[in-house]
Amino acid sequence: SLMTEAAAAPFSPPDHAWMREALALAERAIGLCEPNPRVGCVIVSADGRVLGRGHTQAAGEPHAEVMALRDAAAQ
Repeated sequence: SLMTEAAAAPFSPPDHAWMREALALAERAIGLCEPNPRVGCVIVSADGRVLGRGHTQAAGEPHAEVMALRDAAAQ
């Protein structure tokens, strides 16, 4: 199945780089978003272009994914 194939695929060096960027974005939420978890989000196109970035906002405000989608829409 597609899920089995995706789960078996190793992560590429670019995958690791995007995850490091998402973690760096999450660090920006330290002290800002409690009690929500600190999350960073990077939306990347299939050809490797960054479409949007975001991190969790203050409690009750948008989560990282919403902020990344808003960033993508603004570009």
